[in-house]
Amino acid sequence: MKHMDEKVISMLIEAEAKRNPAASSSAGTGQTDRADLSKLLVEIEGEKVMFHEQELLDGRVRITMPRSLRPMTRQEALVKYPSERRPAIIFTNDDLSINLTFNHTANVLDEADVEEFKDAMVQITRSTQPIREWIGDGVQQAEEKTFGYCEFMSPALNTNIYNLMIFASLDKRFLICTFNCIEEDKKAWRPVALAMLDSLRVHETAEGGGAQ
Repeated sequence: MKHMDEKVISMLIEAEAKRNPAASSSAGTGQTDRADLSKLLVEIEGEKVMFHEQELLDGRVRITMPRSLRPMTRQEALVKYPSERRPAIIFTNDDLSINLTFNHTANVLDEADVEEFKDAMVQITRSTQPIREWIGDGVQQAEEKTFGYCEFMSPALNTNIYNLMIFASLDKRFLICTFNCIEEDKKAWRPVALAMLDSLRVHETAEGGGAQ
């Protein structure tokens, strides 16, 4: 399988070069500080990484994310997230240093209240968490949905952690998506995380649903 993946990546690199020889797919370039996930491949820390659109929660959530991220095993999750309130869905890389999580909670959140809820979450996070650096927060719109977000650095053993938290309403309940990586990977992965935020799409169901 590894050799097959390498062959596919080689073919995609060749196709991308033929399509636009002058284009660069490196994360962190350009004025928007976003990686271009419309590319066939994105260069991250010197490696070509394949992206695809991942559907979650019965197709109600879609996000463009690296194919290299895999579901975290239960044993890994028990160590990485020892609290019983760990996220329901966790994707990670092989050394567990890059993580993307999703949790559709039972907490009520109407679409009209997302920005106010984001402000409240920012206050709670800043007052209860050991923050090394607050990078920023805000809201953005996509397909008539409002997404709140915040970015910050938090301390960990022998390093700091970059965190991007994204808030949305799904079937009138709170949906949170979190990306984190170690500080050494922040420069390369932050543009990718912000681009994944831009790609996130949430689709309501007709009758709502139970918490995931």
